[in-house]
Amino acid sequence: MAAQGGSALLMAAPLSAAAGLLGGSAISASRIASLLGAARTFATSAASSSSAAGAMARAFTTKGANGVDALMLADVSLLGRRAPLLLGLYNYFERHLPHVGFFEPITGKLAPGTDAKIDRHVDLVYKTFNMQGDPGRMTGLQDVEAARLLAAGKQADLLDKIYGQYAAYKEGHDLVLVEGPGPVMGGTELDAMIASTINAPVLMTMSGSPAATANDYFNTAMVKRQVFADHKVDVLGLVINGLPRSSHALITQQLREKLDRAGLAFAGALPEDPLLSSVRLDEVRTALGADQLYGDRSLTDVEFDDVVVASQRLEELLEMLGERPGGRPLVVTSADRLDIAPGRPWSSPRPTASTSPLVVTSADRLDIVLGLLASHLSVRGPDVAGILLTQAGTSRGARNYARSAIDSIFAGLGQSSMYKGTLLPVLSVDRPLREALAALGRLDASILPTSGRKITQCKALFDRYIDTNQVVAGLQKSRPTRVTPKMFQHAMKQTCLASPQHIVLPESVDKRILAAAAEVTARGLARVTLLGDPAAVNTEAKKLGLDLSGCTIHNPAASDRMDKYIEMLVEARAKKGMTKEMAADLLNGDINFYGTLMVAAGDADGMVSGAMHTTAATIRPALQLLRTPDASNVSSVFFMCLPDRVLVYGDCAVNVNPSAAELAQIAITSADTAKAFGIDPRVAMLSYSTLGSGAGPDVQKVTEAVKIVKERRPDIMVEGPIQYDAAIDPEVAAVKIKGENKVAGKATVFVFPDLNTGNNTYKAVQQSTGAVAMGPVMQGLLKPVNDLSRGCTVPDIVNTICVTSIQAMQFKVRAKKA
Repeated sequence: MAAQGGSALLMAAPLSAAAGLLGGSAISASRIASLLGAARTFATSAASSSSAAGAMARAFTTKGANGVDALMLADVSLLGRRAPLLLGLYNYFERHLPHVGFFEPITGKLAPGTDAKIDRHVDLVYKTFNMQGDPGRMTGLQDVEAARLLAAGKQADLLDKIYGQYAAYKEGHDLVLVEGPGPVMGGTELDAMIASTINAPVLMTMSGSPAATANDYFNTAMVKRQVFADHKVDVLGLVINGLPRSSHALITQQLREKLDRAGLAFAGALPEDPLLSSVRLDEVRTALGADQLYGDRSLTDVEFDDVVVASQRLEELLEMLGERPGGRPLVVTSADRLDIAPGRPWSSPRPTASTSPLVVTSADRLDIVLGLLASHLSVRGPDVAGILLTQAGTSRGARNYARSAIDSIFAGLGQSSMYKGTLLPVLSVDRPLREALAALGRLDASILPTSGRKITQCKALFDRYIDTNQVVAGLQKSRPTRVTPKMFQHAMKQTCLASPQHIVLPESVDKRILAAAAEVTARGLARVTLLGDPAAVNTEAKKLGLDLSGCTIHNPAASDRMDKYIEMLVEARAKKGMTKEMAADLLNGDINFYGTLMVAAGDADGMVSGAMHTTAATIRPALQLLRTPDASNVSSVFFMCLPDRVLVYGDCAVNVNPSAAELAQIAITSADTAKAFGIDPRVAMLSYSTLGSGAGPDVQKVTEAVKIVKERRPDIMVEGPIQYDAAIDPEVAAVKIKGENKVAGKATVFVFPDLNTGNNTYKAVQQSTGAVAMGPVMQGLLKPVNDLSRGCTVPDIVNTICVTSIQAMQFKVRAKKA
């Protein structure tokens, strides 16, 4: 029977509430509500839920800059013994926050004694703290599916599924405690990947070991911290569970000194505890699937120090029990003895003087049941923790063994006015004695929802030995709001699901376009029209095994809208000498012009093309037909999905050498685009100079552009001229820029001075880091038209369709306001 029970969880508390938590006293509900007002990743305004604008608000309203909403408890020793820490941490945060949740990315061991596939730690937290709702929503993936994805090398799919479940669950919670699945599979590396995906800081945990020194714990902590650092995950500190009491004071002192010098907080260590290390009757009942025949159910929440196999005569058993020095055994008996010496004790590793043995016997030894019952009722008889009846020869259901008489005796005692005490617990299991003993031998100490005394002890030990101020101080540190790629893509697709837009795809002869169209319509992300001959498109789809039943296939050559589009094109390009004949030739020969006119006429909400066409061929029709009158220039941005964040780069595709005024316009429209997609815009106007460290015409152009932005849009946080390293790295920014700066080191939108710099930079970052470059996303048009790379993949096309759909929603909202 093993060391202190295992459990894991991830924890998260809004940083804006951390100041109140540090005080250790209760916070009023109204105070908490005010502290947490800005700490929601997804807004839930009922008033806007029916509109596209409401959907965008729910999906892309980011939490306050000083708030986090998840904290992961990651077991870096990979032993999974975290139940005491889990219960203590949850209990602490529940005292201070109204809505605390618990999430398990990958299920571990299932909760015993239930047919539902609920993780045992989810079951423990859910029942202990009387949580509401469906506990099935508190998990990401079953371990079998997770293992299959990892074995197939589909880590991205695994993280997508986990994030989708997590994002749906965290709505309505101030703080979600998340259990790192490292001990189950994937180790610390997978814990770090998941923490990065859900943007959660980590509290590392370890399990104590009798042979471990302070150096051992320290070295492990340093190695594991680096794993998290490689994934851009903040580590708040370290806690230990089950540190041997004999060395507790010395190791905690030495370890705290070492970790302080290394800049890692040490929140403390729970000592080994005999109560938490003991096996209790409720654990036996659950693990063996035993029925409780008689006795008070509260008595199963008690530990036992020994297992006694009762195969001898009753008087010999009582004599043997009476000679025991103390304790309360569990007694087991067998009719056929199974080669076990009479009265031989089966000892647990941690007997204590205050506990009792468990007696195990076969179901036909009801004389032992009655004898031990009499002993239990007597103030002078030997005490036992309980009795476990095992199968005797045939299955339990085949023979009665005078059970009705025993039932009457126990029932009579319960109704008797002469006896007011508790009755001896009697459990029954339908398996042979040897099998029951083998199961008992494999049984580890654990903490169940019914283990009331253990749960109370966990909370008490946590409050005594763990410095929660160390944890909360880490949460309190200001961190810039960060949107990870998984957060970005999930929120984007949730918005599209709320209000699917009509997107036209002109390049139906490309199999990637067909595959993306099938996926988008199957998932309900958009309504799609493919341009081409229906017979040819359907034939190609059939060859590829694609279902295009959800798509509309429109043949421009047979369109009844052709005359209307010709008139619109002639009117729009009349000053350039456009005639009907020229317009007809253009529409019949250039599929992108036809698709763009569908958007201009309101027959589609947006267009995506470029898989087979150059950028110029894709956006030229839009520049001629959809340019906004109030925008000085059309520009573009890329959403750069780096491993730990999403940045906005502009302009990397359209404007070759913008003037200061054009550069300012690019900065303003890029900031608005970033904000619309849930990225807090902090705009860095890039140059080879940082705030006057260099001079020259190019630096002067950026300086003028910054001045224009501040004059036209004082609400935008903008800085420049600034070098890239000072814009993105807080440490470099602290050296190059003196004083407080809202952009330096925290920039999310990067505006390049010219196309040469921007285009090469985005490609360098993309190729060097493996980042996904989503774009170019066009800005400054009346309606959205976006370009694909000719090397695009199906996921790239799906993402671009989603981006275009969200732009279409924004244009509709602005049109209504106008």
